[in-house]
Amino acid sequence: MGVFFIYILKSSVCLVLFYLFFRLLLSKETFHRFNRMALLGVLFFSLLIPCIEVTTRHQVEVQQAVLSIEQLLLMAELETTPANVGAVQETSAISWVQIVLLVYWAGILFLACRNIYSLICLFRLVHSGKHEKLEKGVTLVVHNQEIAPFSWMKYIVISRKDLEENGREILIHEMAHIHHRHSVDLLVADICIFFQWFNPGAWLLKQELQNIHEYEADETVINEGVNAKEYQLLLIKKAVGTRLYSMANSFNHSKLKKRITMMLKEKSNPWARLKYLYVLPLAAIAVTAFARPEISE
Repeated sequence: MGVFFIYILKSSVCLVLFYLFFRLLLSKETFHRFNRMALLGVLFFSLLIPCIEVTTRHQVEVQQAVLSIEQLLLMAELETTPANVGAVQETSAISWVQIVLLVYWAGILFLACRNIYSLICLFRLVHSGKHEKLEKGVTLVVHNQEIAPFSWMKYIVISRKDLEENGREILIHEMAHIHHRHSVDLLVADICIFFQWFNPGAWLLKQELQNIHEYEADETVINEGVNAKEYQLLLIKKAVGTRLYSMANSFNHSKLKKRITMMLKEKSNPWARLKYLYVLPLAAIAVTAFARPEISE
């Protein structure tokens, strides 16, 4: 357990570093698909780097600090019997680590219960409406009651009122989510949050990923010939709805101002993609600090 928790801590720090890099340099660019791949790459490399083994001639200061924390956490797995005052103090220090581990598992249990409840509600909503088959295996679920439109996997859920009034724009938007497999991205982000619920970087990364999903879907709607001003007014009109399911792609995503700003923004210069090269020195620092060191001496 101690080894696993050390791995989670290392990957959490890597994720925060890479996310901050993305947020500062790349979040305002209009390369939506490229940015989406970059965020998924942040998740992948933050999980991979702690597993890499690097051979060095001697430990650097950062490695020494990280190894000291590792030793403290690994001590939590050892059963010690206090034989003197020093041993009592050592046992007290270890108990604090064990409390931290207990809180960590309690957080995972809470998230598991919340996600299971959310999935049950989502399944009920998907299977309770009237089903209509669309192209490429997509199923349209129509409800008579008022409900905010959203998509999940290969299902589009919409109220009959929205379908009759603004069905074309909403269906183009939600079909874009399905064709780009945005639900899979959210599932991966949720799994990361499941183990790193204490890490604000994991929550912010998922939120950024959701924003990019909406940018991609909005761009698809505009490219299909829908009038941009009328579409933006529709988004404002639907913004009063609530987002009930964090694992689904909702039409009335809360970051409305960012979505409209991104639609009006001029396309980024293709050379701006070179900013991604800045990640190389950052990756080197992360590998040096958090990869498993093998000391040749």
